[in-house]
Amino acid sequence: LEQFLHTASLEQTARNETTLKQTVRFETDRVMQALAFDTLTLQSEEHVRRYIQYHQHAVGRLMDNVVALLSHKNTYHDFYQFYYGCLEEVLSFVEYYFANYFDQDAKVPERQAANAKKIAKEAFKKLQAALNDRDADPTLIDLVLRILKNISDKRPDHRITYRNVMYVKEVQKELWRLLESRSKIKDINESLLQVMYYLNYNSCRVLTYHVQYITSLLDVAETRFDRVEKLSLMLKKINQAQIKPGLKYHPHKPCLKDQLNNYLLEELEYHQRLQLAIKSAPEKAQEASLDGFKLKFTASVAQLAYLLKVLIETKIVVHNNLSQVLHFLVRYVVTKRSETISHGSLRSKYYVVENGTRESVRAMLMSLIQYIDKN
Repeated sequence: LEQFLHTASLEQTARNETTLKQTVRFETDRVMQALAFDTLTLQSEEHVRRYIQYHQHAVGRLMDNVVALLSHKNTYHDFYQFYYGCLEEVLSFVEYYFANYFDQDAKVPERQAANAKKIAKEAFKKLQAALNDRDADPTLIDLVLRILKNISDKRPDHRITYRNVMYVKEVQKELWRLLESRSKIKDINESLLQVMYYLNYNSCRVLTYHVQYITSLLDVAETRFDRVEKLSLMLKKINQAQIKPGLKYHPHKPCLKDQLNNYLLEELEYHQRLQLAIKSAPEKAQEASLDGFKLKFTASVAQLAYLLKVLIETKIVVHNNLSQVLHFLVRYVVTKRSETISHGSLRSKYYVVENGTRESVRAMLMSLIQYIDKN
């Protein structure tokens, strides 16, 4: 095929056009059959990959050479159009049947790149108008349509890869699917975010947008608990977002979902630590202020134990854990006769009550009632 391109002239093509077309057609079919057969005979996956990509790049260069020759002649001869169509057929054959080995980061032939730029430019205007009509956030519109704008504004000397073209097609497809959906869109901005998650739009601009968006959510939160709740909800939403397998805007960067998860987890841990620190600070301050403090009773240990028993069994004190109550009293209470109270002694007197203790506690309570009656 390459030989035909260099040896044939327009005059020869005009005289032998039918014969040349038949020859090119035959050679095109032979090349595709040879590619299919040769890959079956290669045992190494890496060998197959190099073999396929070598032919892919060669066909792409030939396609650009044809376009360059036609531009010099300022005319599109039928033979060269036919020749170019045969090359496109070979390239499509390789891309379809050997997708696993096809080099997505290779340069797209010039004519296909120009066509992709034209389609992206037209889609940009239509999608921008449609999203504005839906009152979408202008920042989000600019962010999601920047992909189309970048490829449509590329200078001729800047290469466009198959990956670029494929990603732009996916963006257009998902946005039109969203806008043409029969079901009512409750929140267009949320839907646009879901599209970015689905297409794994792992751009630095997208991450920056989310950082600013999360910061604005935290700024309006009134309490630390509200911030933790908002971050947890955002993390849940990101984790539940669907992602199209095998698709990335930047192939060598971490996926968008992982970047957002890492950021949210760090923020969440930070605010949780602050929440715990703030919560424990008053308790520590209170403990410091109570350090060395003891509540002094004129009652004996036995009277104190029985009084506690009466309060608990009459449901005035409703703490269910007796051991904790006893430890609290041991720590913060002293009696008239004892500066330190033994936990074991207080516990035994709680369960074993002498008659004299009952009478003394009754007299104590009666004196309280008399005080109330007088005052």
